[in-house]
Amino acid sequence: MKKLIFLSLIFALTLTANSQRRMRIASVDMDYILEKMPEYQSALKELNLRAERWKNTIQRKEKEIKDLKDKLEQEKILLTKELLQEKQEEIAFKEKELLKYQLAKFGPEGDYILQKEHLVTPVQDRVFNAVAKLVQSAKYDIVFDKSNDKLGLIYTSPKLDISDKILKLINKERGKEEREKKAEKRKKEKKEKLSAAAKARKELAEKRKKERETKRKAALEARKKQRETKKGELKKSVIKEKQKTKQVAEKEKREGENKQSKDNYGEQLTPEQLKEFQKKAPELNKEKLAEQRKKQREERRQKILEERRKKKNKQENKNKE
Repeated sequence: MKKLIFLSLIFALTLTANSQRRMRIASVDMDYILEKMPEYQSALKELNLRAERWKNTIQRKEKEIKDLKDKLEQEKILLTKELLQEKQEEIAFKEKELLKYQLAKFGPEGDYILQKEHLVTPVQDRVFNAVAKLVQSAKYDIVFDKSNDKLGLIYTSPKLDISDKILKLINKERGKEEREKKAEKRKKEKKEKLSAAAKARKELAEKRKKERETKRKAALEARKKQRETKKGELKKSVIKEKQKTKQVAEKEKREGENKQSKDNYGEQLTPEQLKEFQKKAPELNKEKLAEQRKKQREERRQKILEERRKKKNKQENKNKE
């Protein structure tokens, strides 16, 4: 009945379109398109792997139940009525659990259907979006899926099939997405590389700054030690020079005293005489000093008198002239 309604609808639309303008009709083979799409095959493979695991679990549970039934059949004559009933209830419970598991995985609302929709729906959405774009650009009036047996189509012209065009458009969009992903990946890698380079430069700058600071501190410390060493050496030199000067002064003093003793006595004094002389030396030195001062005053007086005399003679000669 549905097939007749669909065909009648197409016929009616065709007649309506022919009365106004030429109607554009196209067909697609969804099965063919999905088979050519790698993401669909990958999603289907993942779903089949999950389904295989679920089937293996079901087979293991079925074997477990069968083994329990075989064992019960063999031991049935040896069991009491209560034990027999208990075993049968255990087997019934496991069969009930198995049926529940089968429905949860492969039932109308089971995991297989749900995960198929979850895995396959994005792929189908991509196909439908491509069909919508192509229909909009080419301005098709009707596009039907010839892989759908419910439509009851007997024959469609290959000229109407736009499946390859849909695949080409999907591949073009996929290529664009991949290029965008690669560009985004390169941009991210470049950003990370620049970030790593900036981090490395910062670490290197900090390392060099630390090295310079260490060298500066070491140089300051070395100069400080050098100044302290020079200061110490200068201090020692001054002390040594003072000691040397003191020693020279003491030596000169001793030599002067010895010379004075020789001048006074005409020969080298014995230790006892020198000791006696040193006691009298201050008085002798005072007398000698007084004589020297007296002599200096006399020399100055004679010099002044001589200068006055010369000045007087010069004045007299000038007057005569």
